[in-house]
Amino acid sequence: MKLVTFQSMDALKNLMYKGYLECNPDFINLKKSGYAYDWIIEKMNQQIKNFSNAKYPVWCWVKCKKGNCPPKHKGNKVVGFDVKITFNKDVKEVFITDYRLFSFILNNTYIPNNLKDKNEFAKKLIKYNITSDDLKAYVRKDKYENHRTDNEFLEVCKEIRKSFDKCITNNGDILQGCIWRINLEDIEKIEFLKEDGYTYGSYNYIRSNGERFNWIEDYYQHL
Repeated sequence: MKLVTFQSMDALKNLMYKGYLECNPDFINLKKSGYAYDWIIEKMNQQIKNFSNAKYPVWCWVKCKKGNCPPKHKGNKVVGFDVKITFNKDVKEVFITDYRLFSFILNNTYIPNNLKDKNEFAKKLIKYNITSDDLKAYVRKDKYENHRTDNEFLEVCKEIRKSFDKCITNNGDILQGCIWRINLEDIEKIEFLKEDGYTYGSYNYIRSNGERFNWIEDYYQHL
């Protein structure tokens, strides 16, 4: 299957020198996204054999509506996105998740099956006086120094984590992937990104209203 990843110039040099590219953990903010990475790695190890020494995966785009990756749009260049690499992998080597639903993991938010399920879980949060900030504090060590540790709260977090399995899907119009390694022979094309007033490879940009798109609310509206 055809995939696209956006990488830095240093990553490209590393790829050319070694003949393969793996994730460099030095560039991961684990205080911010460590919880999400732990989930990804746990689930990925259940599906994808890791024949390399990589501890963290390389991210790529699988499908974005009518293309492989987000279309360019007016805005600032993403820091660290210097090149666009188009490559091919066997689908068995790619751990695929829904881009929209991944927002739930980043915010430690329950993924409901339907509107009734959403409302029932909301009642549970009210019952135990659990706020969205309480839930975020459990996963965002970069913003919160501590989190609740009472049994009711921890049980709710376990239930939320179980719901994240709904993120693992090949269906959907915006899909992202994780792989352990890109080999030089996998590569179809390398494109150098220009400083031309456009943002490449990202949906997570500030819109005209000054805010980033709320993918969680977007999902709720389609329940």
